[in-house]
Amino acid sequence: MYILTSMTLNNMKEEKKNCNDDNLPTNGDINDKGMSIISCINNNLKKKDSDEKIKIYVVIYNIGKKKNVGSIVRSCVAFNVHKIFIVGKRKKEINFFGNMGTYDYITIEYFDNIYELKEYLKKNDILLYACEITENALSITTNPYENKDTAFLFGNEGTGIHDNVLKICDKIIYIPQYGKGTASLNVSVSCAIILQNFAVWANYEQAEIQNKKFIVQKKMNKLQKYLNPTDDMLKQIHFKRSLRSQKKIENHIISLENFI
Repeated sequence: MYILTSMTLNNMKEEKKNCNDDNLPTNGDINDKGMSIISCINNNLKKKDSDEKIKIYVVIYNIGKKKNVGSIVRSCVAFNVHKIFIVGKRKKEINFFGNMGTYDYITIEYFDNIYELKEYLKKNDILLYACEITENALSITTNPYENKDTAFLFGNEGTGIHDNVLKICDKIIYIPQYGKGTASLNVSVSCAIILQNFAVWANYEQAEIQNKKFIVQKKMNKLQKYLNPTDDMLKQIHFKRSLRSQKKIENHIISLENFI
């Protein structure tokens, strides 16, 4: 039995357009085809349920130029990225030049290494997609996404993402190029294109426009964030506490071994 999620008749008609014959099995059985259409509509609506919106994350890993980091932050805010993860550097080591005041509109978390981040992503059921040009990478034009929260990893402007890191990623995706005068796009440009592509696929709601610009919401100050922490902020606090406790235990064991 197929159970449709809550929807209006108009929504159902609209989703049926996206479930055309090209996307359905062709075995000649009308009943099977009907059930396939219902299943397709149900899956699409689950993906597009505003209460279960797929979250976007961005991983900044070994990016060297400060203007690129700032531009990435700006793009993340523009495309409603839930959180930015910075790997291998601390806040005092990062320059967010060029973010155009968007820094205060997004949560940024720091991880010592990529494997620590991967552990965090696994615990929170978040997919890790590497954005890199490789022979086995999937083109973003094919919408190679899943109905799960997804983190997009961007690497160094020159050397890209190391092969050892690519191995721990769930998928590798790339932006196809059609000209032959450059080997790749700027990393911040690539980030913007991929985020926009994913946001459209995930049916994110467009921000409102006023006076030739998108309306900017009033940001929360530090006191408001402290008094009203989000569930994600609380999860991260508990995660960091558990890591500190684990490190203390490891250091204690090392001290005992040295003493013995």
